[in-house]
Amino acid sequence: MLIGLSVLFAGLLSFDAYGQTPGASLIPTDGGASAAQHFDPLGKPPSKFTIELRNGQKAELPFADKRDFDEAKRGFIAEPPYTKIMADAGHVAWDMASYGWLLTGKDFESIHPSLQRQAVLNMAYGLYEVVPGRIYQVRGYDLANISFIKGDTGWIVFDPLTAQETARAALEFINDKLGKRPVVGVVYSHSHVDHFGGVRGVVDEADATSGKVMLIAPEGFLQEAIAENVLAGNAMSRRTQWQYAVLLQRGPHGHVDQAIGKNVANGNTGLIAPNRLVGKNIEEITLDGVKMVFQNAPDTEAPVEMNTYFPQFKALWTSEIITGTVHNILHAAWRAGA
Repeated sequence: MLIGLSVLFAGLLSFDAYGQTPGASLIPTDGGASAAQHFDPLGKPPSKFTIELRNGQKAELPFADKRDFDEAKRGFIAEPPYTKIMADAGHVAWDMASYGWLLTGKDFESIHPSLQRQAVLNMAYGLYEVVPGRIYQVRGYDLANISFIKGDTGWIVFDPLTAQETARAALEFINDKLGKRPVVGVVYSHSHVDHFGGVRGVVDEADATSGKVMLIAPEGFLQEAIAENVLAGNAMSRRTQWQYAVLLQRGPHGHVDQAIGKNVANGNTGLIAPNRLVGKNIEEITLDGVKMVFQNAPDTEAPVEMNTYFPQFKALWTSEIITGTVHNILHAAWRAGA
């Protein structure tokens, strides 16, 4: 499945089960006319050579296969009544509507056709049911997706995004739609910041310290998270700016997508130390009536990472070790020194 999923689950529901259409709130009123203009007055349209290459790609690749679009719509429940999420400091932390021009149905000659296709798939925005009555995701609130497993009394949150503002908004949204439940556990699947940085938006540190909320992570998580985001924090931030072109304006001549997701939320990033480490190759933990079988998989997509199987739901969470993009092929090549 595409749209930048960090998880593969079985048992998806039919599309539009709740009578709404995904993306309806994001389509710009001007039909995307303003976004089509180049953000730089000296900007030029793609050359004839570029267009010819692009047309060749369109002819060779199976763009008529729409199965990914059907799968991306499955289980859709609702979109939030807003398109922006504000940071606590007062600026915009997240603006999904800034990509709404992708939903106008236009073919943009300035974007590689595969990137445009992936960018449209990544426009999923709102609450989705993955396993009926048990597993849900809030999508389109950050680069990664945040997942909620329904226990006997509360939520077990898998990967609470990059920023506490977007994670908090996701928790509030699912509680509003499905009924308020406390967070009884959080799982960090791996040591990349977009999978743990928003944890303070869903739990209080005091609850983790006291053991009221179980924070589960693979062994070595804290060391790797700090090494990458504190010791090498400045370098990583600069790399992100170059790698994803996040400083460009959003439009067909600027920032389009990041392939595994739309963008990185610009809010408060934090960390709460895990209080339950998974150290064995295979380890079982039952929390709030939910049995989880963890598999440590270090030095895969991240230095520390783990998969999770839910035998009660016949569902498998594969972190970012398996995604419907080339993300992990590139990671594997980089880690191998290619």
